[in-house]
Amino acid sequence: MDRLLVRRISRLVAAVLLVVSGRGMLAAQQPDTARGPRAVFAGRIINSLDSTGVSSADIRLVFVDSAKVVPGPGGRDSLLVFADTAKTRVGATDSTGAFTIRRLPEGRYLFDIRRIGYEPLHGAVVVDSTVVRATLAMPVASRLLAKVVITESSVDKVKQRLEQKGFIDRSHLGIAGTFVDRAEILRRRPQTLEDVLGWYGIHGGTITLDNMPIDYEGVRDYPADLVIGVEIYRHSRPTQFNGTRRGPNIMSPGGQAASMEPLVLVWTFIP
Repeated sequence: MDRLLVRRISRLVAAVLLVVSGRGMLAAQQPDTARGPRAVFAGRIINSLDSTGVSSADIRLVFVDSAKVVPGPGGRDSLLVFADTAKTRVGATDSTGAFTIRRLPEGRYLFDIRRIGYEPLHGAVVVDSTVVRATLAMPVASRLLAKVVITESSVDKVKQRLEQKGFIDRSHLGIAGTFVDRAEILRRRPQTLEDVLGWYGIHGGTITLDNMPIDYEGVRDYPADLVIGVEIYRHSRPTQFNGTRRGPNIMSPGGQAASMEPLVLVWTFIP
């Protein structure tokens, strides 16, 4: 099954460009000495046209727990991938396009890299207890746009996205939650999401990043610059997040204690 999984993933990501030290695909280096999971995925995201660094690119690593090939019509098999969200990790590139995602449990990951103005990158990486480095070329989006008619002098993109995610409506419904908007985040100048959540005494709980369930350890170092809004629910939850995998209830493992864990919804610029 392992060999089959690797082979199937390779077919899915054949179009992804991986360059390490000018030639290889992926290179393992000296092990990280930190306690706990020690694997590191590091490298640089570059512009495919001129090789300049792509800053503020969102990187999401989804841990592959297991996978199954499902036969399809005409010999076209599909791959079902089951993810372990507790091991999912996120990160972002700095001003030079460099990134480092630490404390990775060993195993296989699917990665998704996005940045406004660029085509998304999808691929796979296998890590053990060492440092895996890669240089990834991100294609610039080049689509022919239809004629544009300007009907507004300006559009608040942050507000528009928060409205799409229901943040604005929930903040006006009187739900017993804490709503942290982009203005508050900018005012306090945090470096990471851990800084933002720390203002409100949050150091764990049920956390989602753009509706993707994720462990606190996997998101604590996410750059605050990419966060546009945070919702914190300590004692009650919006209906759509209650009694689901993202919102345990009294019948969930852990019973009442699990149901009383804070629920944290994090929203970013990433579409």
